[in-house]
Amino acid sequence: MAKSRPRTQEEFIIAGNSSRVRFVFDVILTLTFWVYTFLVIYYFAASLLGIDNGLSRLLHATFNTTSRDAKLLLLIGIILFFIFYFTLRINRVYNQKRFGNKKRRIYPASVTLEELSELGLMDLEEIRKLQQRDYIVFEKNPIISLKREKEM
Repeated sequence: MAKSRPRTQEEFIIAGNSSRVRFVFDVILTLTFWVYTFLVIYYFAASLLGIDNGLSRLLHATFNTTSRDAKLLLLIGIILFFIFYFTLRINRVYNQKRFGNKKRRIYPASVTLEELSELGLMDLEEIRKLQQRDYIVFEKNPIISLKREKEM
C-alpha cells in the first residue's frame, strides 16, 4: 500500500452568506451571555472578598441570597471537587497496582509471509500480490472459505 505523504498547505477562505439581521442577532446574544458570565463571576468574587457596593447588593437581591449563601455554595463545590479528585486518584492507583503500568505494552512484530501462508486462508501467490501492489482487482474472492474446510 502507498505510504502517506505530507499534503501541501492551502489557505481556505470561508465566506458566510448570513444576513445582517442574523449577524446583529448573533452579536447581541453573544454579548448578553458574556455580560451574564461576568456578573456571575463578580457575584462570587464580591461574596468572597467582602465587597459591598451597589452592584453586589443588586446581585444579591436579584438572586435572593446573601454573601454567606454564595460562600457556602463555593465551599460545597470545592468539597465535591476534592471528593471526586481523590476518588479518581485512588481508583487510578488501584488500577495500576492491579493491572500494572500501561506503558509496558509494545507493538507486535510485523506478520511474516510464512505466518500468513500457514493460516491457509489464501494462496501464497495472492498474498504476495497484495503485499506488492497498491491496487488489485480479483475475479473471484481470494479468501478460502472456512466452511468448505470444515466439510472436508
